[in-house]
Amino acid sequence: MWEALIAAVATAVMSRASEDIGNAAQSTWTTLFRKVRGRLGTRATLIDAGDRDALEQALRDIVDEDPAFAARMQALLRQLGEAPALTVPSPGLPVPATVRLLPAGPADFVNRTGPLAALDEIRGHGEAGATPVVVLRGTPGAGKTALALRWGHKRQDWFGGGQLYADLRELPDAALGGPESTENIVTSFLLAMGVPSSLVPDSFAARLALYRTMTADRPVLLLLRGAALPAQISPLIPTAAGSMVLVSTERDVRGLAMDGARFIDVGPLDDSAARELLEAVSGREGTDPAPVRRVIDLCGHLPIAIRIVGARLRLDPGLTLADLVRDLESEPDLLGDEVGPLFQNVYRHLSDSAQELYRTFGAVPVAEVTDGLLARLGWSDHRARRAATDELIGLNLLERPGPGRWAQHPLIRAHAAGLSAHDEVVAATVDYFCEFAEAADRAIMGDRRRLITGPPGPDGPPGRAEALDELERGREDLLRVARAGLALGANEQVARLATAAQALYFNHPHLADWTEMSELGIAAAQRLGRADVEVQIRCTLSGAHSAAGDLRRAQTEIDRALALLPAADDPVLAGTVWEFNARLLDRVARAASESDQPTARAKAEDAFRTAIATFHDVGLPRGVALGHLYYGAFLDSAGRPADALTELDQAREGLNAAGDDRNATRADAAIGAAHLHLGHFRVAYEELAAAAAYLAVSRLWRYELEVRENLVLAATALGDRAAVAEHAERAAEIRRLSSPGK
Repeated sequence: MWEALIAAVATAVMSRASEDIGNAAQSTWTTLFRKVRGRLGTRATLIDAGDRDALEQALRDIVDEDPAFAARMQALLRQLGEAPALTVPSPGLPVPATVRLLPAGPADFVNRTGPLAALDEIRGHGEAGATPVVVLRGTPGAGKTALALRWGHKRQDWFGGGQLYADLRELPDAALGGPESTENIVTSFLLAMGVPSSLVPDSFAARLALYRTMTADRPVLLLLRGAALPAQISPLIPTAAGSMVLVSTERDVRGLAMDGARFIDVGPLDDSAARELLEAVSGREGTDPAPVRRVIDLCGHLPIAIRIVGARLRLDPGLTLADLVRDLESEPDLLGDEVGPLFQNVYRHLSDSAQELYRTFGAVPVAEVTDGLLARLGWSDHRARRAATDELIGLNLLERPGPGRWAQHPLIRAHAAGLSAHDEVVAATVDYFCEFAEAADRAIMGDRRRLITGPPGPDGPPGRAEALDELERGREDLLRVARAGLALGANEQVARLATAAQALYFNHPHLADWTEMSELGIAAAQRLGRADVEVQIRCTLSGAHSAAGDLRRAQTEIDRALALLPAADDPVLAGTVWEFNARLLDRVARAASESDQPTARAKAEDAFRTAIATFHDVGLPRGVALGHLYYGAFLDSAGRPADALTELDQAREGLNAAGDDRNATRADAAIGAAHLHLGHFRVAYEELAAAAAYLAVSRLWRYELEVRENLVLAATALGDRAAVAEHAERAAEIRRLSSPGK
């Protein structure tokens, strides 16, 4: 059974018998020669005598007594790259056993159809010597290993050579100065495949060569969890056609991309899959979707967090979903205590610079951080910032939603916050957002009167539409910053932020956000003793309640604003309050019963005239023009379109003179509506179409929607079916974009 090996060893030692061993002391040949001579003892003279038959018999006697010696000789022969003809089989080793080392995956695995299909596709193109390596990457706790195990068990029949699994987290970490983990893995794989411990080669190189031989004929799946370095993975890649390597890790192994590795991102679960997982783990189905949705949001859609809260629900039948929501909202660390160790394990591998940036992200009270904000927070060096962000991205602790924008998963951000000192970073963030919002406000609203604002800062977005887009993208962060600023006592900045944010809400009426931001601004103004700022914000808050249909709350805010006017001592502000009061009374009149409408309309008309007169008395032409605009719209809605046109023509003239093209366009739209009600359909269509074009380019959805609806009516009256379809489609699109009422 050893004949091929014995012949190879005999050829090797006899071909080198005449060499000066001392001159080749470090060569593999020398090692082989010395080991053979040492085991032959006195029979080593057979080598010098050239008696090959006797030498082979002596070797045969040795290996029959000591099979491990045969394995060591074979390993040494495999290292002789200068003599490839001497590569021989190992007749003493068993046929590799088909091993199935994959641990069980979670029983309640959900969704992930996309990544599973991607793995099928990748494996389907495997060729001998070109084994695909696939890295599953994503946030810690996203279910990368669960996905790999599910696919491995599902495709067990594809891997006739077996399925190998190793958790490198349980082995000494080479990156932290420990021994090479790969060496231990190879040994465990050889033993699992049936190699007797006595035949496992001594050197790592020989063991690795034996491992590759035993995985070269039939397809093998290799799953490595927690790999830290590409060097831990590359040596283990099997070469048999149809083989595949899956790597599930939180560590940065992007270097594998240079060797052709594929990367599949495993993100948080979508709403449907997250709900399915929560129901499966908790054992509760058909529950109220609202608290379920909130629990999932608080878990950040992360499978491990959902499993944790699901287990709590299963173990405590008396715990309701509403109770769980309250617990999670009132105790932010409740989940952090469970999932924090996952993130801490990755955090400890970061460089000092990356750890500092990680803590900075935790201290910033926003979901999305820009390069500009990072520069304000001390990360102005582009190279240092890029190196640190790249390291965090490589370890899946940071995401890049867009150029120059960064975000963390909510639970990661919560972990980072626990490592951070907040106040200094929060204060700098509030200052930055004030400047950002005020620059956007100026770009959108022009030179409107602002009672509290900072000096012009860096240039804002290049145009009105871009500025509105930036505010829309950051609207949730605006609220987060205002909350954090008020808690920190940054009252002036919060009042400035609430004032500037109106530029967003006037045009994109996110009513819940509008209300909360106004209330934060009012609280800040009261702390500052700024009755004038409080009056101005209460007026806009009245507009928010009015738009939501809550006329009672809207009137309450107007009444409070009127009561504060003496303390504010601002005649211009008095005109603003009367204007908002008149617009509210207009809505009240529209909602009144038929019998009450005359009285309600008379009150509204008096209020409009008072507002116009007040602005006229203080010498504010733009205020006068706006008063005519709102008064004209009121007259049109009251069934007096001819009277309305007189007011609206004055409004358009005044607003154009003031350079307020936004509100001048609103006057165009109101004039078009009045002509529509007078039956002047062609004139109405032309006025409305011009207004719609401007509003669309400026992304002023709030106003464009009503204009499009009137265009549908005008086009219908003109018999223009194509125009009807065009404007109806655009109106539907605006409703989807702006979601008014939310």
